[in-house]
Amino acid sequence: MLTAAQLAALHTTLKTRFNKGLAVRTPHWKKVAGYITSDGKSNTYAWLTQFPAFREWIGSRLHKAAAEQAYTVDNKKFEATLDVQRTDVEDDSFGHYGDIAESYGVSVLDLQDDLIFKALKAGFSSVCYDGQYFFDTDHPVYANEDGTGAVTNASNMQAGALEPWVLLCTERAPKAIYLQERIKPQFEAVTTAQSAAVFDNDVFSYGGRWRGNAAYGFWQLAFGSQAALTVANFEAAFASMEKRKGDGGRILGVTPDVLVVGPDNRSAAERLLKALQTTGGESNVNYNKVRLEVTPFLAL
Repeated sequence: MLTAAQLAALHTTLKTRFNKGLAVRTPHWKKVAGYITSDGKSNTYAWLTQFPAFREWIGSRLHKAAAEQAYTVDNKKFEATLDVQRTDVEDDSFGHYGDIAESYGVSVLDLQDDLIFKALKAGFSSVCYDGQYFFDTDHPVYANEDGTGAVTNASNMQAGALEPWVLLCTERAPKAIYLQERIKPQFEAVTTAQSAAVFDNDVFSYGGRWRGNAAYGFWQLAFGSQAALTVANFEAAFASMEKRKGDGGRILGVTPDVLVVGPDNRSAAERLLKALQTTGGESNVNYNKVRLEVTPFLAL
């Protein structure tokens, strides 16, 4: 007969392997996104209208106009379930379940990468805090620093129909995109022999659980393109970010430092950023100009 000590040992082993999977590598999303906690069903990002910028203090402090609409991101719930056959526990034949539990931990990292990079991919058709698509041609920029006055349109995209590539500025405290986390990864178990699941199916169930989502931050720190990744298009996007202005016409001082591409653009990106010379034999002025991040989650 199975004992409580046997089941406790199995649970400890699987939980340890699950946590090992969580620590097996640095998540790729941390290379491009920020992290923000959530303490409820959703987060509301009204503060995104306040792009940080100092000004000369003349008269009273300058208070920006309140946002007319809220940008709210709901937390989603995710799970992965591992069923351990009771007979395997009885026969001491469950070592392979440790590998599966560890892979479940790794799959949490994959999930979070998936959320962040697919959000970048979806940025051409997903709304951010100003009511426009995250990558769009008509983000409103106001004539006055307090967010009032005439509106001009600012673009942070190139149109096209190819696999997208994205330039990001990640070295500033504010971020273009965030991982929003409500509940950290958990490992839970149903191991009581008297439970309905064990009685009906003769399995002990273990499961991972996580709550969170991806949230768009400041569009000013990103540029998305669905055009070909050519030298001309890359340099135009880079210059566009460097020239970016905020409310009141103030230069924001944005400099991109990461190029995110999918599999189709890997070769073009490596030629652009990793070759010492161009195909014509000249020095490559874009050599290591930004860090390269290749992800399968941008694939079409």
